[in-house]
Amino acid sequence: MLATFVVISPAAAQDLSPVTTMLTSIGTALTGPVGRALGLVALAAVGILFLTGRMNWLYAGSVVVGLVILFGAATILAGF
Repeated sequence: MLATFVVISPAAAQDLSPVTTMLTSIGTALTGPVGRALGLVALAAVGILFLTGRMNWLYAGSVVVGLVILFGAATILAGF
């Protein structure tokens, strides 16, 4: 009976490494080169709207605030 308890591994339901790996990959993608490219496209769209005189200030502000939150997320979370 003692040998059974020594050999038993944790239940599969307790192993969250696939979920952790997936969430880490998403975070890395959003704050890495993919996120920077998406941010560049968003800022370019805001610039084109400014150029044509069709800029909505609320839209421009939401793009800027969104980029600040996206790229500052690691710093914000490190503070808690």
